Amino acid sequence: MEKLFREYGFDNDSSVVSNFSFTKVKDKTSLKRRIKAAKNPDCHEAGRFVRAPPPPPNVKVKSKPSKRKASETVEQLRRDSESVKPTNRKRKFQSDVSNGITAHKPKPTDFREKLVDSLKGSRFRFINEQLYRTTGADAKRLFQDDPSAFNAYHEGYRHQIVQWSVNPLDRIIKSFGKLPADHVVADFGCGEARLAESIEQKVYSLDLVAASSSVIACDMANTPLESNSINVAVFCLSLMGTNLRDFLLEANRVLKVGGLLKIAEVSSRFENVKEFIDCVHKCGFLLDNKDLNHKLFYFFNFKKVRSVDKAALKGKHFSLKPCLYKKR
Repeated sequence: MEKLFREYGFDNDSSVVSNFSFTKVKDKTSLKRRIKAAKNPDCHEAGRFVRAPPPPPNVKVKSKPSKRKASETVEQLRRDSESVKPTNRKRKFQSDVSNGITAHKPKPTDFREKLVDSLKGSRFRFINEQLYRTTGADAKRLFQDDPSAFNAYHEGYRHQIVQWSVNPLDRIIKSFGKLPADHVVADFGCGEARLAESIEQKVYSLDLVAASSSVIACDMANTPLESNSINVAVFCLSLMGTNLRDFLLEANRVLKVGGLLKIAEVSSRFENVKEFIDCVHKCGFLLDNKDLNHKLFYFFNFKKVRSVDKAALKGKHFSLKPCLYKKR
């Protein structure tokens, strides 16, 4: 049977056999490089540890802390853990109370402060709406029945003033610098009587509730002032209610002929400025000048030209639109 594979014989010639012995060949170049790197401490060859340069003589080097014994370390950890253990707050509070020490109340959170402010604002808006929709006599009774309502109203009023670009009372105060110092002034709806504190003229501060001893508590339509005794009457954001004619007639009664009536009101309350001026004319006043250029407030100056009897003047009462604040 023929063989499928051809057989080859081995060649016995020794000259053909290769030398299989291995010899280690030294790399003279790399050896020289290693010797040079060992002698040079500044060499940064990869894989070589480099010693840090010694510190300058003027720099102090902190010495390494001495190693503690195992027993000392365990004892120190135990003392540290005891020092930071939480105390019993209830027991501490009781001991402080027994020793006469009053604990401080925690500060209210932001949510609580917002809630309190919201409640104050709601009460201010409610009182504000009542003042615009009732007569002066009813408003006086409202504050008499609930004295805290007056403080709540004026607190809310102060929050509103901060948001205004201008305070109309500041402009009225500035205008008194051009008037004689011996003038007598009646501030209708004075609030906290800031006008009396800011000008040199004598001021009768009038409001539904006396915020201080210098304020006369009364209805704006019936004041205790004498007739023809006042030089200037001021209504700064105080023409509230449904009987504005009674307020203006009272101002006409107490003012001298030729006396000045100053009015500052929110511009949004006026549907028709000319109609308002005509109503004031019927109360014995003549328009001296007006300023309608401001976005938030209108300013009017009237002069008393004649005395008007309240009983003789007949006609429908007039009022301005209520200044209602946006509900939150």
